[in-house]
Amino acid sequence: MMRLRRVSKHVKDQNWAAVVLDFAIVVAGILIAFQITSWSEARQDRREEQRYLAELATNLKADLTQARAGQQVSLQRLSAAEAILEEAAPGYDRLPFFAAIEEDLPPLGIVADYPYAHLTSYYFMIISSSTFEELIQTGNIGVLSNRDLVMELTDYYHRLDRQRGDDDLILTQAEGMLDWARENGVGMGDRATLEETVSRALTDAEFLGFVKMAGFLANWQYDSLAGIESEAEELLAAVEAELKDR
Repeated sequence: MMRLRRVSKHVKDQNWAAVVLDFAIVVAGILIAFQITSWSEARQDRREEQRYLAELATNLKADLTQARAGQQVSLQRLSAAEAILEEAAPGYDRLPFFAAIEEDLPPLGIVADYPYAHLTSYYFMIISSSTFEELIQTGNIGVLSNRDLVMELTDYYHRLDRQRGDDDLILTQAEGMLDWARENGVGMGDRATLEETVSRALTDAEFLGFVKMAGFLANWQYDSLAGIESEAEELLAAVEAELKDR
C-alpha cells in the first residue's frame, strides 16, 4: 500500500525516474516471490520423489520374494509330474518354447508322499503395486523425474496385470484336475507312492492327461515368474540408483 501511494505521488509530481524505479522494485519483488515459491515446490517434489522411490523399492523387494517363492512351488509340481511321466510316458519331454530351467528340480523325497497335493498346488502371486497405483491415481507420477524409469515401471506393472490373467487361466485348468480327483475319490491329502501314481497313469488316460497338464502348467508358471523376477531385479537396481543420486 505504501509503495502504491509513493507511485501515485511520483506520478503527480511527474517524477518519472522515481516511478520507473518503484515499478522495477515491485516487479523484482514479484519475481523473487515467484522464484522462492518455485524453489520451495521443487524441494517438496524432491522430498516426495525420495519417499516414492523408497516405497517403490520396498514393493519391488516384496515382488521378488513372491516370484522366487512361486518358482519353488512350480519346481516341486514339475518334479512330481516328471517323476511320473518318466515311467508312464518316457517320450514326453518339456516343451522347447519355454526358457530352459537352469536349476535342479527339488529332490522327489520332498513331494513323493503327497503327489496329488503337489500336482494340484498352484501358486498365485500377491502383487505389491500400492505405490505405483497411488502415483497414478493421485496424478503424482510427474514427481518422478526420470521419465525412462516411469516407462519401465509402467511396462512392469502392465506385465503384472497380465500375470493375474495367467493365474486365472491356470486356476481354470486346475479346476478340471480337481473334478477328476473328486470323481475318483482322490483327496489332496492322500498318500501314494511313486509306483502307485505311475500305475494309475498307465491305466487311466485321464489321470495321465492330468499329470501332463500339471507339468505343462508348472513349466509355464515357472517361466512367467522367472521373467517377473528378472524385470523386478532390474527395476529395483534402477530405483536404488535413483535413490543414491538424490
